[in-house]
Amino acid sequence: MTLSDLNPFLRYAAIQPWVLSDIPFRRAYDYRIFYILEGAARFVLTDKKFSIGPGTLLYFRPGVPYGFEGRVKGIVLNFDMTRAHSDKTEPRGPLQSLKNFDPTLIFENDPPSELQECIVLKNAFDIEDRLRECLYHFSYPSPCSEALSSAILKEILCYLVQETEEKVDDAAELVGKIALFFQQNYDRPLQNKDISAAFGYHSFYLNRIYKKHTGMTLHQAFLREKLRVAKGLLRGTSLSVAEVAAECGFAERSQFCTLFRKHTGVSPGQYRTLQKTQIK
Repeated sequence: MTLSDLNPFLRYAAIQPWVLSDIPFRRAYDYRIFYILEGAARFVLTDKKFSIGPGTLLYFRPGVPYGFEGRVKGIVLNFDMTRAHSDKTEPRGPLQSLKNFDPTLIFENDPPSELQECIVLKNAFDIEDRLRECLYHFSYPSPCSEALSSAILKEILCYLVQETEEKVDDAAELVGKIALFFQQNYDRPLQNKDISAAFGYHSFYLNRIYKKHTGMTLHQAFLREKLRVAKGLLRGTSLSVAEVAAECGFAERSQFCTLFRKHTGVSPGQYRTLQKTQIK
């Protein structure tokens, strides 16, 4: 299925007050969208927890174990991606006992590739009116309500995909800017807090984003850039090891030599000799 194939069927819509603390997990038999109107809680998956509050939009597939911790009020939509099971109008409530969950009762579970994973989108206030329209058409149906609610649901799902892709693109662009920053500042003794301050983010967040996209921490990547420049200087100049260390922002020659040997297996002097031998 692709996004253009979507023809959602809205099975249930309501505004619900939740006083929640329903761990262990539950599972639903259809797709779910939650939009938080009031309160604060945590949305809990088996491997992650998300803080949620007003404006948070949640999406997840049938059969996904989930739970909440806290107290919130929100809009809930239960739906399918197609109208293949539109004759089954009664929603099947989520089971709080995972062992009693029967996956054969799931209506459908083959979404577009962009909607395979759970999505938690904060500050989605600009989609609230569309959610309320969906709720209105379900609560006060007219001859056009099913068609209109289906169109609105498709719009909401595309909104989720678009916003998620934009965030990924933004993160990739940020990672590229950090790599360029390292190239421009290899001669400085920067710490994570200095790097984070240059980009206006908390160091923990920036380090997590960078590692997610590159497999390296900020410290590892910055050190790698320093050593890349150092290797070039050892190969292409007559600078002493101490001068190379200073040029690359190391306070002490001994610190530079220790790190160089740790990451290359040889000392800076041995590296230079080996490079000259290979050239000959």
